Amino acid sequence: MIDADVVVVGAGITGVATARALARAGRGVILIEQFGLGHTQGSSHGASRIFRLSHPETHFIRMAQDALLGWRELEAECGEQLIVPNGGLDFGSVALENAPALAASGVPHELLTGAEVAGRWPIAAEPHEQVLFQADGGTILSDLAHSVMLAAAVDSGTVVLEHQRVTGIEQGPSSVRIRTDGDEITARACVVAAGAWAGLLLHEAGIELAVTPTRETITYFGLPDALALPTVIDDAVPDANEHGLLRQGRINYSLAAPGVGLKAGLHHSGPSVDADDPGIPDPAVMRWVSIWAARRYPELDPEPIGSETCLYTNTPDESFVLERHGRVVVASACSGHGFKFAPYLGREIAALTDDAVSAA
Repeated sequence: MIDADVVVVGAGITGVATARALARAGRGVILIEQFGLGHTQGSSHGASRIFRLSHPETHFIRMAQDALLGWRELEAECGEQLIVPNGGLDFGSVALENAPALAASGVPHELLTGAEVAGRWPIAAEPHEQVLFQADGGTILSDLAHSVMLAAAVDSGTVVLEHQRVTGIEQGPSSVRIRTDGDEITARACVVAAGAWAGLLLHEAGIELAVTPTRETITYFGLPDALALPTVIDDAVPDANEHGLLRQGRINYSLAAPGVGLKAGLHHSGPSVDADDPGIPDPAVMRWVSIWAARRYPELDPEPIGSETCLYTNTPDESFVLERHGRVVVASACSGHGFKFAPYLGREIAALTDDAVSAA
């Protein structure tokens, strides 16, 4: 007996976006989450994420444009603002890498000097530093966005099962059996959007996913009116040995944390981990981020007011893995920058899944 057209494993932002897209297309969907909805153990928790069109690759720009239309559609449906359009600033080599791709894509942007940046916002920069401003960037209110996307999936008919861990996936000629620690479900297709847990689960199903989970540190600071400021991407990364870091990191980033102040981090500076290990914020990363944030924000109190961790599931080149293996669709990994693309990813994964459901 078939219990559902599709089982989606993982109720992070990618899983709920996929469930919504499938359910809206008339598929019977069961969404399984090993923890409680909105949990903090994975990759989708927290009050905010950066949204940006600014990327060095034109295909990511096109994906972000498509995603922005999807976010606007969801805002219209729910009557809530999900992206605060405060723009985005790219500093250093990031600005020089991204500007040609934006130009090639016809995306409006400005190249500013550091002096112009400091004249427009309370953000410090060297007078002749090159900075890119892209006005379509902004801050995703991510907790709200996740809850709205989930509600839309449920309203479209998705059945949600919380606190059930998937322990096995077995493909048959016309169906997939999904075993959990509480039940067994049979579906025509299965989407694995399990983040840092996806690699092991897929390996046991005979599918190899070459990813590395890392645990990243996020630091919070007091900063008045942070939501009025553009998000920041900055390539001024530290010397790992000098600052006692396990990894140098690739960029610094900052954005508003509504109700808190400023959220900042050193992208890709965390260690490889087992997703089930609890982990704690890295004090060395927090120290560096405090130094960097104090340089960029003259009004910032450099003493952190909080911290947390977030799991990344990484491919070597930060690309996404969206692929079909028979009746199983892999929807991971997003390498720490996938949240903004959720409406686009949901539609793309749903299309792959339709092929799996229809397979002979």
